[in-house]
Amino acid sequence: MAAMRSARVLLAVAAATLALPALACSVAPGYKVFLPGPVFRPGSTLVPAPKVTVDRIQRGNRGEPGMCADAGVLVLAVPNNALGYSFEIVEGAFDDVVFPEGFVQPTEPGLLRFVWLDGNTYAQEPIRIVVKVTAMSGNGSVSEPLLLRIEDPGRGGVL
Repeated sequence: MAAMRSARVLLAVAAATLALPALACSVAPGYKVFLPGPVFRPGSTLVPAPKVTVDRIQRGNRGEPGMCADAGVLVLAVPNNALGYSFEIVEGAFDDVVFPEGFVQPTEPGLLRFVWLDGNTYAQEPIRIVVKVTAMSGNGSVSEPLLLRIEDPGRGGVL
């Protein structure tokens, strides 16, 4: 009798837990690891710097757990989907890791999307960084670096 009651309680707890909304958030970055081709011949001559620009910046905000409201998103426009791009912050700082190590390439045409934990609050600090962007072709040719200024005024308000 006690075993049957325990089983019912366990089943009720499991059912109630499954009925709750999910408290998890998943925002996939918009890039994949860049792998150069099998004929890898790094040259000593650098190709021109890539023309990479900021497409948009979306800042974190208040929201319910699981809504991804605290995610910051940086979208960069890139000229060539077949190239790999590396990013290094050379001026300023970020509170979280935004750029992966190594070279990445777009998963959607012409755009690289980077996601970071920006904070579950309306108030956001300004972003002022300079990023060194380098491109690599499939055969290993590397570009001259581009210094890309990324700025966002942030938002004042209650933290």
